Amino acid sequence: MKITFLGTSAGESYPAVWCDCENCTYAREHGGRNIRMNTGTMIDSDILLDMNSCGFYTAARLGVSLSGIRYLLATHPHPDHLTLEPLDWRRAAPGAVEAKGEDRLKIISPRFTPLPMMTVFGNRWVKEKLMGAESDLFAEGTFMRFQEICEGERTDCGDLAFTPVRSQHGPEPGFAHSYILERGGRTLLYALDTYGFDPDMLEIVLSKRYDAVVTEGTFGLGTSENCGHMNTARNIAFRSLLLEHGCIGEETPVFLTHMAPHWTPPYDQYAPMMAEKGFTVAYDGMVAEI
Repeated sequence: MKITFLGTSAGESYPAVWCDCENCTYAREHGGRNIRMNTGTMIDSDILLDMNSCGFYTAARLGVSLSGIRYLLATHPHPDHLTLEPLDWRRAAPGAVEAKGEDRLKIISPRFTPLPMMTVFGNRWVKEKLMGAESDLFAEGTFMRFQEICEGERTDCGDLAFTPVRSQHGPEPGFAHSYILERGGRTLLYALDTYGFDPDMLEIVLSKRYDAVVTEGTFGLGTSENCGHMNTARNIAFRSLLLEHGCIGEETPVFLTHMAPHWTPPYDQYAPMMAEKGFTVAYDGMVAEI
């Protein structure tokens, strides 16, 4: 299983758009891995976890095409995780895919390449956003279809299986979901956005053995409680819980993503700090094989 991090920031990005604090200024001055766009992740070459307005840019910078995506697993409808415009760009005008040479100059179309059917999986809030009153995202030319998830239930899609797990995030229970993904004998826990899991969902999470964990670290060194996101202390406690239940080993990679600039130090400082605690701080464009 190949994990490509297409973005690793929280909603305000890193540096934040309208901020010149110490962390934001450092990121601008030093660049590189300190610059983060909104969180999104690609698994192998055919699965996306969330689709925002930034991920396709990172993919392009890496030389990675998204045209092979067959599954989009949406965690929740917040705009830094799910944006409609990039999905609308899947649309093909009549005759565009078949057009060759100069004939293409006569057609206005966002794409001229054939695409596989892409199934978008998400909860009812995701469904409401995608199928709003003015939306025609699932018209024939977009090659997309929607399937509502059932939390706690395994879904099989060919060689991919996933289980949605209700996350503690958002205005109501069930607003956001993490995912347990299984493919090729490998299992990945993708845990964001979330402050943690309710007992019924935690039981499911703790029932698996993982080859890698991707979890959020939004509030870093901050001390905020009951805010729908994790901080460093909760990250450490969660990793310890997984170790205690045999879900991971000491050498199992645990990646941190979805980091906010005002509580999470820049990559240059935070990566070595968290490595000592058993975490790998992800960065935009990072690729990991598990």
